Amino acid sequence: MFDNPNFLVLVLVNLLVVAGIAIALRYSQPTGWESSQESPRSDRSNDLQDRSQEVAALKQECLNLREQMQQQSDRLLAEHRETTFQALQSLLTQYPSVRQMAQAKPDLPAKNLVALFTPLDNLMQNWEYGSIGEAWQQVAFDPQLHQSDRDDIAPGEMVYVRFVGYKTQGDLILVPAKVSRTLPKVTGA
Repeated sequence: MFDNPNFLVLVLVNLLVVAGIAIALRYSQPTGWESSQESPRSDRSNDLQDRSQEVAALKQECLNLREQMQQQSDRLLAEHRETTFQALQSLLTQYPSVRQMAQAKPDLPAKNLVALFTPLDNLMQNWEYGSIGEAWQQVAFDPQLHQSDRDDIAPGEMVYVRFVGYKTQGDLILVPAKVSRTLPKVTGA
């Protein structure tokens, strides 16, 4: 929630509105009653009316800014979805046919399917996400980077990457690599 830029902008807008109300109330107070021609009660009434109008205007401005923020958030989400769909479009359109073909022809070589995943590789590059390990690579177990299939694997123990993980360019772990002491059994090779 706190890493969402729209949430942070909304918090800042609310703080600015509150600060504006506080400043308006502080500086709109009368500085001296003795120089006024009207009675103190009339001055107070005018000041209260002015303050009420300022508060109402600031509240309306806050509502307008909130509405603009919501519209901007909705627009950015739609743009993000559209961009992501465009990056994955070829995979998404071909996958159902490939799945059907794989079910109809179980002996179809998997190497023919590898090219379908190029859009995913391109998307990961564009987002500057890096993989944690390579499939079937032997690595030293690091609990910060890896999720083991057993609880008794110790840090530094040699394991195999069964499923890669992903991290951001800033090394934030998005999903740890899944590791095991053994590789899966491959039949029919």
